[in-house]
Amino acid sequence: MNNSNNINNKKNNTMVKKIKLVFFGNSGAGKTCIVQRMKYNTFNYNTNLTIGAAFTLYTVEDNIKIEIWDTAGQERFHSLLPLYARCAEIIIVVIDIKENIDEQILKWKKYIQDNETLFSPNFKLILIFNKHDLNNDFEIPKDIINQTQFGLITLVSAKSGYNIDKLKVNLDLTVKKYIDENAHASHEHHRNKFNNSNNDNNNDNNSNIENSSNDTIFGSTFSNMKINFGLSEYKLSEYKEKMKKCII
Repeated sequence: MNNSNNINNKKNNTMVKKIKLVFFGNSGAGKTCIVQRMKYNTFNYNTNLTIGAAFTLYTVEDNIKIEIWDTAGQERFHSLLPLYARCAEIIIVVIDIKENIDEQILKWKKYIQDNETLFSPNFKLILIFNKHDLNNDFEIPKDIINQTQFGLITLVSAKSGYNIDKLKVNLDLTVKKYIDENAHASHEHHRNKFNNSNNDNNNDNNSNIENSSNDTIFGSTFSNMKINFGLSEYKLSEYKEKMKKCII
């Protein structure tokens, strides 16, 4: 019976999808407080400044978990951001509405654009305006709402809990959409690779077999490595991309 349970547990564990989410924002914008409010529904008046980054897991569903990296906003820690942001699939930028909004948005948009190759392809970008409790009349400027690069824009208060539930619902939907889109893209990639592979094999099967011994992990051709590694073509392609971008 125990062996059966262990097998079932292993199967369940392999089915869990983990999504990497990174918080960006200036020091004191409320990144840590938002994470605490989302996960524990609490607010700590004495939150310490984050040094480097803090990590926590947030469950969307039993088979979907978000790995949240809450990064430090202080300039002296910015050199460390690439270490924590590598391969991020969801990026949340937190804006302090009591500070200069335009400067904050421009700063973090530029950082993301300059470091785009760090992140996973097709990553989702979310913009959160925090501290609604300090200005109940604040409205998100229309010119920002119309900026299409932000998949989600919302106004919250980590202190009062304003719109946190709405944020959680929309974040869950964003994560599921990201998973669905990438599953579809992977399926199309697999189908195209399969068709191309069949064509190549029909045209010059012997040549492919000879070239397989010259394939390397970072090489441009992986046509026959599935034979050596026992991997499906899709998984092999996924592994290659991870090796290039994530250093697994």
